[in-house]
Amino acid sequence: MGKRQHQKDKMYITCAEYTHFYGGKKPDIPQANFHRLPFDHCSLSLQPFVYPVCTPEGVVFDLLNIVPWLKKYGTNPSNGEKLDGRSLIKLNFAKNKEGAPWAD
Repeated sequence: MGKRQHQKDKMYITCAEYTHFYGGKKPDIPQANFHRLPFDHCSLSLQPFVYPVCTPEGVVFDLLNIVPWLKKYGTNPSNGEKLDGRSLIKLNFAKNKEGAPWAD
């Protein structure tokens, strides 16, 4: 047995050990940057809608954006299932004096 054989047995974890063996700080995940779309925005154009319509599943679109999509593809942009214009539901939103949707 040579001398100083346990010289590197430390009573603490070094920075290199922590990052390489125990994971360290995890890199940013894309789900952390997720922001929910405001309710008064179209799910297709991501812009505020003018003429809101809704699918039977509850996805809100602007009529000016969904009609060209339906003419071209005939599907629901959110899930890819078949969708026709007759199944869209017209929505009526109450607005305050500034023209924005009511929010309590």
